[in-house]
Amino acid sequence: MAANAVTDALNQVWAALAPFQLPMALMGGLALAVWKHPRNTRDVDILVDLRDLNPDDLVEAMTRAGMRPKRQPPVLLVGAQRIVQLLHEPPGTFLDIQIDVLLADSAYQKEALTHATPAKLNSQCEVAVLSCEDLIIHKLLAGRIIDRADVATLLRANRASLDLPYLKDWLGQLKLLADFETIWHETFPSEPVAG
Repeated sequence: MAANAVTDALNQVWAALAPFQLPMALMGGLALAVWKHPRNTRDVDILVDLRDLNPDDLVEAMTRAGMRPKRQPPVLLVGAQRIVQLLHEPPGTFLDIQIDVLLADSAYQKEALTHATPAKLNSQCEVAVLSCEDLIIHKLLAGRIIDRADVATLLRANRASLDLPYLKDWLGQLKLLADFETIWHETFPSEPVAG
């Protein structure tokens, strides 16, 4: 039931934002399944480049689609990252699904959106999903223990297809290369970081 509720929330979010024709991509726990790491999650995380759109317009469109802001004002600032947090209760579930819309304000985030790939996640619509490399970077940016574990699993499952030069370039620019190398050595103890 919870998995269906999360997928329903994703469909609602995507349908609400699609008319704006903004660069956007699924990230977070739902996106992991595309990269061979299905894991339970109870939220929807999307990266969106608003371009010239006001965040209030995005919130208004999502509110019309049945979501509600989690807080007022709806835009939360965490460090330099702007996040719009909303809640969605799929019909008949009595369960709030959190929706985090990260606003792509940095050059890296805008670049990541250009690498997104189309996918279907047991949903009614096709969505764009961050590349595995960009999902790894975002997981390292988040820095939680579960995110580091996700990075290790993504490395094991996708190692042969990773664009390591791209990954290492951005990790270096974002000062995350040491964290990545630590996880790499924990995942592949006897091997140097390739690429």
